Amino acid sequence: MPLAEQTDPIEAGSTSAAQRYSPRPLTDGERWTADELSKLRAKHYRPTAWAAFLGSSLKRSNVNRSERPLMARQARAWGAGGAVAWSVACAAAQRRGDFRLRLMPGLVWWFGVWQMLDWHLGMAEGGDGDPRERLSPADAITLARFWLVPAALGTARSSRGLPTVVALGALSDWLDGNLGRRHGRTRLGRDLDTTADLAFVTTVAIAARSAGRIPPLGFSVLIARQSVGLAVSLGAVIGRARRPAVRARPWGAALRLSGLAICTTGAMRFGTLLLIAGSIVPPRSTAPQLSPA
Repeated sequence: MPLAEQTDPIEAGSTSAAQRYSPRPLTDGERWTADELSKLRAKHYRPTAWAAFLGSSLKRSNVNRSERPLMARQARAWGAGGAVAWSVACAAAQRRGDFRLRLMPGLVWWFGVWQMLDWHLGMAEGGDGDPRERLSPADAITLARFWLVPAALGTARSSRGLPTVVALGALSDWLDGNLGRRHGRTRLGRDLDTTADLAFVTTVAIAARSAGRIPPLGFSVLIARQSVGLAVSLGAVIGRARRPAVRARPWGAALRLSGLAICTTGAMRFGTLLLIAGSIVPPRSTAPQLSPA
């Protein structure tokens, strides 16, 4: 074979993994992700493959953290602030008989959220690959929605508390989307937002159902919708080593959150109709190249 036609098999494999991950040009971070997922898939997801994947991920996380000291300090400050805020909220809730905020479970949850953020600071880059030096206001709003997750459980039996938590979650969902578009979307912001939505909506639904504040039909439809979305995303990432490509319609989320809020106020029939309508809204697109980040 002529020298000009020879191809480095490692480079060819990396290119193939990148093309499978997304048809558009990838950032350095996305290319690394595509390569690691391809290795994991090639080794059939054996325990040793997962161990190697996690080890490589933590090593890259340490490098990203050292390269972005301002962002790392910012993340630690947000983590500490969230912990203090939860402690204050728990102390204040003791004066209300219908609030049952639990200090330690909430702090453990918040530590897990902060740890997830700390591990993924390297994803704070736009679709053009330009790394950010600091976390954005949109990221702060998204983290506030994570913070509300244990609050939903603690206010499940409060006639005003749970609707207020749902309304705050809906407001944060609208606000972080607008701020993200204004300041430029990042891979970190995109995935944080998706994960926060899944955690918040699912937890609110479970809390409301346990308190008898959402009917079985509305609960089942909503959980089915959440499960399908999660399965599609995991199937793309783990099963096919591709990035998730589902671009949801904003008004679908608005209908679901409105339905949840209305159910928790007692108007369960109308709220269930909104839940069902929001749960059957199809995505705008499943094409990875259309995502801005």
